[in-house]
Amino acid sequence: MVRGLIRRLAGRPLRSEPIRVVLWGKDDCGLCDRARAILDRLRDEYPLQVEKRDILADPAAYERFRFVIPVVEIEGGERLEGKITELWLRRALDRVTGKG
Repeated sequence: MVRGLIRRLAGRPLRSEPIRVVLWGKDDCGLCDRARAILDRLRDEYPLQVEKRDILADPAAYERFRFVIPVVEIEGGERLEGKITELWLRRALDRVTGKG
């Protein structure tokens, strides 16, 4: 929350329409939990609309992502896979919003 305030005061206007994000993962996945926590933190700064999807419930997604989860797909075509950091996610969101 403090970082969001600092960014706003630094001249980075917040986007009003939601940024759609899909988080592909599965239960008992530490990296998936970490990616979710990062997305939760970034909600203070970006209007994120996060949808969590389980690769085990979708055979096509399982085949596509089973070796690279978590996968974060951001509207506009940005995608991050594997070990996701806050820095990489922030940069991707800034590119989508036209700030980076």
